[in-house]
Amino acid sequence: MNLPMNIAGSDASRDPEPRVRVLSDDECWDFLATTRFARLATVDHGEADITPLNIAVSGRRIYFRTAAGNKLTRLLLNPAVAVESDRVEGGTAVSVVVRGSAKLLADSDEIAAAESLDISPWLHTEKIEYVEITPAQVSGRKFRLGE
Repeated sequence: MNLPMNIAGSDASRDPEPRVRVLSDDECWDFLATTRFARLATVDHGEADITPLNIAVSGRRIYFRTAAGNKLTRLLLNPAVAVESDRVEGGTAVSVVVRGSAKLLADSDEIAAAESLDISPWLHTEKIEYVEITPAQVSGRKFRLGE
């Protein structure tokens, strides 16, 4: 019997879909276009940090709003970031990771375009800065849950 690696007791020949499937770039971006919540990973002086975000996707770029503070400072000091979003529905789970660089938007046309994406934060606090993440790499997986 040909068992998938690290999945004990699974008979891949009878499974309608593999337990783990790599998503194409298009599938990753289709997924990201339907989500409004993600996590941002940054590194500053060797220390990693993860922050929840409300996001929007446009033109294979990720956008979010933020206020002045640690997150923005980290991005300005080291623009290399990763963004992860996932979802579990029924018997499947999807996880997508985008690695790239973050840029604080300063051009009025870029800011107006980001504002049109209607990025809504969880809390109604003043978040007047817009950040754009330009991807260098995108990867995703779809998991079939259960036995």
